[in-house]
Amino acid sequence: MSRFFDVLHFLRQIFFPNWTDDQEPAGLRKVLALLAAFLASKDGTGTMFSVILHVFVLVLLSLIMLPQLGKVGTIDILGGFNLPAEEPAAAAILPPEKTDNTEKKNAAADNAEKKTENEKTAPSESPSESHSPNAVPHAPSPADTPSPASDVHSGGGFVSGGGFNRRNPAGRQGAVQRGDCSAGSENAVEAALEWLAAHQQKDGGWSLSFEDSCKLCSHSGTGKLNRRTAATALALLPFLGAGYTHQTPGRYQNVVERGLLFLIHDPNGGIDGAAMQQDSLRMYSHGLAAMVLCEAFAMTKEQDPATSLGRAAQKALLLIETAQDADGGGWRYRPQQSPGDTSVFAWQLMALKSGKLGGLHVSQSVLYAAQDFLDSVALEGGRRYQYLPTGGWDTVRGEDSPKTCTSIGLLMRMYLGWKPGDPFLDDGMEQTAKDERRQGECHLYYTYYATLALHHYGGKHWDTWNKGIQELLIREQSHAGHEAGSWFFHDPYGDSGGRLLNTALGAMILETPYRVMPLYRK
Repeated sequence: MSRFFDVLHFLRQIFFPNWTDDQEPAGLRKVLALLAAFLASKDGTGTMFSVILHVFVLVLLSLIMLPQLGKVGTIDILGGFNLPAEEPAAAAILPPEKTDNTEKKNAAADNAEKKTENEKTAPSESPSESHSPNAVPHAPSPADTPSPASDVHSGGGFVSGGGFNRRNPAGRQGAVQRGDCSAGSENAVEAALEWLAAHQQKDGGWSLSFEDSCKLCSHSGTGKLNRRTAATALALLPFLGAGYTHQTPGRYQNVVERGLLFLIHDPNGGIDGAAMQQDSLRMYSHGLAAMVLCEAFAMTKEQDPATSLGRAAQKALLLIETAQDADGGGWRYRPQQSPGDTSVFAWQLMALKSGKLGGLHVSQSVLYAAQDFLDSVALEGGRRYQYLPTGGWDTVRGEDSPKTCTSIGLLMRMYLGWKPGDPFLDDGMEQTAKDERRQGECHLYYTYYATLALHHYGGKHWDTWNKGIQELLIREQSHAGHEAGSWFFHDPYGDSGGRLLNTALGAMILETPYRVMPLYRK
């Protein structure tokens, strides 16, 4: 009987600790008495123990989970991407919308504060070493430690260097004064831009094929592909690289504006993803277009993601992120195609880099997955790179492909944190700098990536390479008829893209000293 009263007292203390006997309703008193009688019995002892145990477990779990419930609203199923509040307005993409001066000043101050805070809190280690599970292990040694670069930060997977601050008359003149460019190379750039502007079509876009778009050119350099999105993006990149935007008064302002409008609104391959269904290049075309929108946005005077151009650029980046191969971390022609290939991968990552420079959102998880892809195509610990993770060089594109993939891989590694002083990067760049070109021969697709990689790497190899490639391009530029200012080199890449691809790449190569700031030096 004493057990009965003990159990009854226990139940009262659990459920009604503050009630006295005269406060308990008669019906409730009877229910508690019946429950206490059962639990005090032989059959109820085990049940009472089980109840106590379960109550204890539930209380413990509530203490763990309740603090987390308040955070549910911050979970982002799109990997950290915040969807735009509205779709870009068809009639107001360019120029950027006007805002109140006070709002602009406040927004600029907020952006500056966030940038400073991000640089202070960014991790100093390379994501390729600290986050990628497939990184090739090697024995540590003093040579494995990257050389210090106090002005370089790794934020969101990307180092913070490589900006567009020299894309202006002062930056171009400074490059000439330093000897990185010459009067001859600058004249070649302007001649190339004139040729590109002369071949813009009425709808604002360009074409790789001239058979229908230009009756004045000979057809020696017409491209084998007719991909309007890719052609338009390729044509616009040299204008942006030289500092000409839709906001820059002058001869090319309208050219750039019409080109941007074509990319955003073209129903057969615009930035809305229509190219995924109608363009065999698919992600290749989209990566180029996204890179253009992000560069144009980063160079605008009003760097506000809420503007129409900002929304279009952010939307382009989201498509790239969702199109990434979830297993391998790469990109190929179709969204989420597996495995990725090094060439398509490069344009997507460079678009993400341009977006990051413009203050747009880039998911860090996407960049870590990109490191995994680079690990999967790396050879010799990262000194060389191949076209596919499945092994072997891409022989379809000829002997130039191994060099192209390696220059791409090394450049992407530097974007993601590898610094001069890393033995694998040093060895890879040493081999890249030893390339020998035969007279009149220049594989521009390879040369474009090798030039960027050596520019960011710096040192004596860059100076020698830059001087040599400038001399070659100045010498080989066409000066005849309506083709004056263009380039055309026969090789598998050049034949596919034709004279427009060659001219766009040639101009960007000559613009390199001011087109992008070096990643690891001032």
